[in-house]
Amino acid sequence: MLGRYNNFPENVHGVASYGYQDSAKDVQKAILSAFYRLNNEVCDLGDVTPFLTQKCEVGFEFGVAEGVDFNFLDQKEVDECLKFVDENEVKKLDFFFVVRYHLVKEDGKRVPLRFDYHVLRFVFQGRGLEMRIRHEKGSQRVTPDDLIVFITEKINTELSQRQCLQLLSGAFEKTGIN
Repeated sequence: MLGRYNNFPENVHGVASYGYQDSAKDVQKAILSAFYRLNNEVCDLGDVTPFLTQKCEVGFEFGVAEGVDFNFLDQKEVDECLKFVDENEVKKLDFFFVVRYHLVKEDGKRVPLRFDYHVLRFVFQGRGLEMRIRHEKGSQRVTPDDLIVFITEKINTELSQRQCLQLLSGAFEKTGIN
């Protein structure tokens, strides 16, 4: 099923809770569009986390789940997902994403650093939204809570552009893996 990863782990590194006032479909479309945009952007590390001042570029690669696989969110895939969300009631949306880091040297050369790999799940219940994140592999240069804040800002920007209300901030809980 599109948007659902069959092997999503039970144990996660963080859970954030939000409320929303527009329809779940509007929020889901904003999430998909925000991730599609992030796939085409390069950010400064300081935009993603306030705690690191290293001259580093950050890029993202988001893929949406489909059973046991993930499909890269390019234009064709995001169009299919938006249509799917329009036609179906979606309670969970799962993503895999890579955070790519490149050190920028004084001469402008970009040197790749170790990347981070995460899975992310959005659970919709009534007017509530839960975002679950798990760091799968990598140096964890950016913490899951910083990623949650950054992703939430991108989703809220997309909601605003769609003339929808932003997510209502809730709690973030760091969880340990047993």
